Amino acid sequence: MNFMTLKSLEINPSVLIVKPSALGDIVHTFPIVRAIKRSIENVSIDWAVADSYADLARMSPHVSEIFPFKRKEWGRWWRASSVKEIFGYIKDIRQREYGAVLDLQGLLRSGLITFAARSDLKIGFENAREGATVFYSAKIPAPDHGAHAIDRYFSALSGLDIKTPESVGYDLDIPVKESLWADLNTPKEPYAVINPNSRWETKRWPAEMFGRLAVELYKNEGLKCVIVGGPDDIERGKAVAQSAGESVIDLTGQGSIVHLAALLKKASALFSNDSGPLHLAVALGTASVSIFGPTDPSMTGPYGPGHAVVRKNLDCSPCFKRRCPYNHECMSQIGVEELIEAWRGLKLEVS
Repeated sequence: MNFMTLKSLEINPSVLIVKPSALGDIVHTFPIVRAIKRSIENVSIDWAVADSYADLARMSPHVSEIFPFKRKEWGRWWRASSVKEIFGYIKDIRQREYGAVLDLQGLLRSGLITFAARSDLKIGFENAREGATVFYSAKIPAPDHGAHAIDRYFSALSGLDIKTPESVGYDLDIPVKESLWADLNTPKEPYAVINPNSRWETKRWPAEMFGRLAVELYKNEGLKCVIVGGPDDIERGKAVAQSAGESVIDLTGQGSIVHLAALLKKASALFSNDSGPLHLAVALGTASVSIFGPTDPSMTGPYGPGHAVVRKNLDCSPCFKRRCPYNHECMSQIGVEELIEAWRGLKLEVS
């Protein structure tokens, strides 16, 4: 074991994880939290996270304290209110000293938080961007470019002299309040969740196709569908609902991320583009059928068994572009029947 790591964590078994965002990345961090908790005796784990994901991070029973920061304020650092917010946050995070700080984000903002935290051992990837590496006392070799996000994060455990776990676990607790909300807002019979959204335009399967999928799932598979999404996704949710009729319940714009987790936990399956809710479903043990086009499922797809990916093997895919010059063929060529077949295959796999 590295002497510095041994000394730091034996004297002070505490770790601050710096991983501010986004939804999928937060979910991919839970197995790291679990591995640290299982590997270091009596360890206390804190987490520096953007305020919009604080409640999600709190779902881990292994996290002692959450340090949420106002992400928008940090982006407007020149304003007096933002300066006050930033210095107040730094004061809070410096209240205790850590055996180690682990920056999994690798950007300037996370590097600054790592720098501000009190610890002799500050760990980050050697290929961190925006100059964040200057804040690290220990730099971890970057994994292969094509590595899955979870495997990438697991490689960071070497900085704590922790071996990569043989299995992946998330250990998420859903509060009773949100669980009851899900009960009240979903059908009593089995249902599927549909997530037709993604920040990237190129990652979105057409809304009318999701509507047709919902009709087929209801008519032939006995699954009513619940549409989910944030406040910015309301119009897209309406478009899906209008083409699906009585096959769906539209909850777009309702509830929080924790409410979404409760919906997914009770669902028979999630049908989704490549976006955060897909990874949350995986973490909760809910089967998923996901649609990939411009991105690579080997890097950001569902991790582990019990999930199906539908994609077209076109020469231009994956392109990792937010705009498509080729009529979005990698997504538009995917048919409803392909997702239905993938779902039926999953059911056979489980049975």
